[in-house]
Amino acid sequence: MIISKMLKEKRSEYELTQEQLSEKIFVSRKTISNWETGKTTPDIDSLIRLADLFNLSLDNLLLEGSDIVENIKKIEAAKAAKKYFSCSWLTNMIFILIIGTQRIYGEQSTIVFILLTLGIILNSFVMFYFSKQVKLTNENQSPYQAIKNQNKWLLIPFVLLIILVLWIIFIAK
Repeated sequence: MIISKMLKEKRSEYELTQEQLSEKIFVSRKTISNWETGKTTPDIDSLIRLADLFNLSLDNLLLEGSDIVENIKKIEAAKAAKKYFSCSWLTNMIFILIIGTQRIYGEQSTIVFILLTLGIILNSFVMFYFSKQVKLTNENQSPYQAIKNQNKWLLIPFVLLIILVLWIIFIAK
């Protein structure tokens, strides 16, 4: 049984409203509603409070509500993906800075310019891949919003790359 159904059944069995349950486990009524509709899953602290309140084994909650375990795995994967995404974003900025300051610190060879540009492009693909891996980490944010917000940062290297190429073509010569 998934956690949303089990939670709804136990709440009805104990004759509690969502508001009453939310007060007992120190979350908002909206959070209870989201759990019962399956939009989000309880965090570990809330699971412990629910198990205590409904006299359930935490093992049963985790085994019966395997969507909780899956959600915890997704959150951990999203945290790791954010680290890789941030590193790729920073590396792209460094590559762009190196290319953009050639006139100030001296011209790079053509092969270095090509390699840096290739690095930016390949790194952008890595950023795109990890931005798709980032899932819901904030329960107030829908998965669509999470990916949309992540993709805003993905556009920066592409825009800077386009500006750099145009600068090289029209101004640097």
